[in-house]
Amino acid sequence: MRIIGVDFSGAQSDRKTWVARGELDDNVLAIGSCQRIRRAALTNEMEGFSKASEPMVVAMDFPFSVPAEFANYWQPNAQAMPDLWRAAAGMDFEGFATLRDDFVESRGMEPKRPYDPPESFSCLHNANPNMVPMTFRGMAMLHDLWGRLPHGTIWVPPLPEPPGYNITLMEVMPGATLRSFGLPHTGYKNTPRLTTEQKKQRKDMRRHILGELPQRINPLTVNLTGDVYDSCLNDDDALDSVVAAITAALWAIDQERFIIPPEQGHPDYPQVRLEGWLYIPRRRCPKCKVIL
Repeated sequence: MRIIGVDFSGAQSDRKTWVARGELDDNVLAIGSCQRIRRAALTNEMEGFSKASEPMVVAMDFPFSVPAEFANYWQPNAQAMPDLWRAAAGMDFEGFATLRDDFVESRGMEPKRPYDPPESFSCLHNANPNMVPMTFRGMAMLHDLWGRLPHGTIWVPPLPEPPGYNITLMEVMPGATLRSFGLPHTGYKNTPRLTTEQKKQRKDMRRHILGELPQRINPLTVNLTGDVYDSCLNDDDALDSVVAAITAALWAIDQERFIIPPEQGHPDYPQVRLEGWLYIPRRRCPKCKVIL
């Protein structure tokens, strides 16, 4: 099975999206490449994969949708995520940013999706300059994918599962995955204006995460090539793409580890279908097999 992990960037420069590519065979995930890629190239690659019969799980690190309160303000007739993806693809970022600003000003708050974990930001969070463009450009890319891939070949949970699909595309958050495994989910990222000593400390933190992570993901075994390991050690976005790939592999072999959203028929399902769901694996005890 093909496994893809994406650390998505919504930056206008389009130079910081990372993709980790691997193969899952008998609970062994071999990640053979991890590299930067442009968003258009990622879409083209996904379209190419859709023509193969091999099953694939793709985990992407960006919000697939927005809080229902904002969705109803922006597109009051929207019923599900694809309706919002279509709307995002039909406008420019400046128009979306203006809508976001008007909405937040009128409400006096940046609402979060209620099911998201505590460590996540609101999809409308403006203090982080990457969040709003990442949400907008991610939704526009999903519309492109949704339209390009043959009907019925892709499943984006928590939308209804189509029969005969071969691609699963899921929303993840590497920091939340690390936190669920009891690993550092902050303090490993490079940020502007770090001192030489701070850069060394953050690199050491990434080395610690890479060393500890294999012990937390039983029964999955992960093999990284030397180049992939070095990329993760030197770039936090590369590491996030690998953690996203690990999350995708865990989904493929052990879905019981994930908190599953309300199913169709549940009163909350219409909201989840509109807002999306962030999939976070939990740690399974290697001895007793109980989910911790």
